[in-house]
Amino acid sequence: MNHRKYQEWISAYFDGELTPEQKTELEQHLQECPECRSEFEEVQRFESLMAKVSLPQPSKEVWTMYWTSVYNRLERKIGWLLLSLGSIILLFFGAYNLVEELIKDPHLPLLVKIGILSFLGGVVVLLVSFLRERLFLRKRERYKEVEQ
Repeated sequence: MNHRKYQEWISAYFDGELTPEQKTELEQHLQECPECRSEFEEVQRFESLMAKVSLPQPSKEVWTMYWTSVYNRLERKIGWLLLSLGSIILLFFGAYNLVEELIKDPHLPLLVKIGILSFLGGVVVLLVSFLRERLFLRKRERYKEVEQ
């Protein structure tokens, strides 16, 4: 019997990643196999325990005090600026290295080389801008999906 397959499915079961057929097959196997059933119950206890654990959240007053500090606001803005700048530099450098052989080609006109680098630079800037926008909106989204 292939216990390894079922042991891998146990984690997927709790993550909701099994198809209905796999779920039925796993449940049937658990009825017949004490070893896998024991592991399933252990993971079930762990999942139950983890559902009860939460990090303490500071009160609204604490956050208000924190964000009234000019240093904290400035620190966050500088952090985003450095992260964005570093991302652009690293992504541009990586993209440049990817096409370095193409750039060194003596038969390729200079205008095409400039076009390739401009294109890659634009992609990098837009990618970083998009990621920053998504992070910004995610933190400020008023309506969030609630599990029921």
